[in-house]
Amino acid sequence: MSKKKLNKIKKSELSNVQEANIPTTNIHAEPQAQSWLDKLTKGFIPYIVILVMSVLLYANTIKHQFALDDDIVICKNEYVLQGFGGMSGIFSKDLFDSFYKQMNTTAQLSGGRYRPLSVASFAIEQEFIGTREDAKFEADCWDFNKNGKQDLNEDVNGDGIYNDKDFRSKGFMLRHFDNMLFYGFACCMLFLFLSTVVFKDNKLLAFIISLLFLAHPIHTEVVANVKSRDEIFSFLFMMLTLYLAHQYDAKRQLKYVVFTCISFFCALLSKEYGATLLILVPLSLYLFPVDKKANKFGPQFVSIMIGMVVMFGIYYGIRSGIVIGKSNLQDKELLNNPYLLATETQQLATKLYIFLKYLITIVVPHPLSSDYGYNSIPYKDFSDPLVWLSILALIGFVVGGIFALYKKHWIAFAIAFYMLTILLVTNLIFNVGATMGERLVFHSSLGYCMVLGFGLYWLAEKLKNKQLAIFILLPILILYSVKTISRNKAWENDITLALTDVEIMPESTSLNGNAASRYIDLSEWPKNKPKEKELLEKSIQYGKKALKLHPGFVNGYMNLGLAYAKIEQFDSAKNCWDMAFKIYPSHPNKKVYYDLLANTYYSKGYNLGGQQKWVEGKAYLLKAVEINPENAKYWYDLGGFCFNSQDYVKAKEAWTKAYQLDPKDTNIIKVQGLLR
Repeated sequence: MSKKKLNKIKKSELSNVQEANIPTTNIHAEPQAQSWLDKLTKGFIPYIVILVMSVLLYANTIKHQFALDDDIVICKNEYVLQGFGGMSGIFSKDLFDSFYKQMNTTAQLSGGRYRPLSVASFAIEQEFIGTREDAKFEADCWDFNKNGKQDLNEDVNGDGIYNDKDFRSKGFMLRHFDNMLFYGFACCMLFLFLSTVVFKDNKLLAFIISLLFLAHPIHTEVVANVKSRDEIFSFLFMMLTLYLAHQYDAKRQLKYVVFTCISFFCALLSKEYGATLLILVPLSLYLFPVDKKANKFGPQFVSIMIGMVVMFGIYYGIRSGIVIGKSNLQDKELLNNPYLLATETQQLATKLYIFLKYLITIVVPHPLSSDYGYNSIPYKDFSDPLVWLSILALIGFVVGGIFALYKKHWIAFAIAFYMLTILLVTNLIFNVGATMGERLVFHSSLGYCMVLGFGLYWLAEKLKNKQLAIFILLPILILYSVKTISRNKAWENDITLALTDVEIMPESTSLNGNAASRYIDLSEWPKNKPKEKELLEKSIQYGKKALKLHPGFVNGYMNLGLAYAKIEQFDSAKNCWDMAFKIYPSHPNKKVYYDLLANTYYSKGYNLGGQQKWVEGKAYLLKAVEINPENAKYWYDLGGFCFNSQDYVKAKEAWTKAYQLDPKDTNIIKVQGLLR
């Protein structure tokens, strides 16, 4: 018998043994007991750990109130306040439509903002909190039980004042709890995708990456600031879309194409990042196929990509009709366009530097701030070595990503996810209306966490003990957790946020302006009455700095004027408000502020009249009629003061004007004949 035939017989016999499941010494092995690490990453345990950890990290936000853009996106949004009744407006309007109408202005941000899914969730919550017809708050809106009494539980924000802020704070415990829950679900979805697709043979690594992402302190703004739920929804549906696309790759069932397209559409409705899935999905299917021998896309992927392109077309058509065509002019306000004063060279250099600044902040998330706008990050030019370092990093990412793609290495996905999401927010491609923001790097941080997690696992493998990966991870998780929990405290409300962050970013125009406004709020608290003047002086200090940084800052002038008015420096207040309304003549509060000032002048003058100081009082009444020349009462009393100070010509002019404004007032009629 030949050697060739003998080998053929041996292979045939071995095949028969395997088919009959007959144990042999070569293929039989005793089952090994599962280690605690294996148990930690199997079944429901990792999902329970992630959810519990998300609660522990963000439990101290549950009693928080509203902060930053929560006010205009949620608290004063007429569509949100209507609950289910506002859904049609939410899905057919720009995100800031309600705010723009209240401010008597048109869309201010280039490209508009269309993110209805998270806003719809706020409206659903409003059904449980209590709905309203619009965003106008009457004087007694704080009186929830309508008994006419100031019950202790009606002072929701605990400032000792019963006003509309109490209504706006109502229900935020539910909103913060939901944010925490949605964040936990998003991280669970991340683990599901990583453990079944990217690292399906290494669930421990998938778990390490998920925990790093969960605990990363740069995510505090996204979770603690309720308005940023759009980021959470976007990430959640992006992970779900990627997972479902691979389910179709594995099972070839049409329902997974449908589910993938629906999830993709939800990602788009959450935030614009969803558009990156048009690249990430085919990239992921290429890098992590079920059939590892596949070198290129098969026809099975065509249906998914056609479905996604169709869904994107539908989304873009809806969005174009709602916001893009109506919001194509970038506002000339420096705070919405931080590069307005930069030269073209400075713009490019600064935007390139921001790429590096984001990376540094992700790697070392300290200190953190709610604002990085003008002038917290000064303009850069190409003489700055950090700009060139950023360019080298950018080139390195691109070259590294291409090489990893050629090798079909998973890191190509991590780099692509990082680059596609971060380039959308560096202003290199689009003007996003901000220099940078922690919420804007929420998605991108996944790429970093994937690389960091792999580095920890690789180190444990080099030490020939993969259990060490968890012990190496623990110190990082502890540091991340401590920073996250402590940073959450700053997001309790607008006051804590502004006064904390202005110390971190002292050159930020917005933060100085916010601090000025918040010190005014503190001065109004009953318990702060003994130090009212001290708080107002601090407000003036921050207000002046904000205007020094940005002389065209409308809110800066308004708040500074209000602080001056409260310490009875009325002329300074008027000068500030004159500047504010010169810049913004259609401001909705213009009449309110001027009427307030006119009434203050009138009251001061009237009180001097009670002391028979007619000349001094007349000076204040003249200021009152200058500001509000349509008030007949002001003119009538001005005439009386002029008469008593023997200025009869001015008295006649004042009484004549009063009669023209209100010819039916009996007191005004009586004085018309005194000076004929």
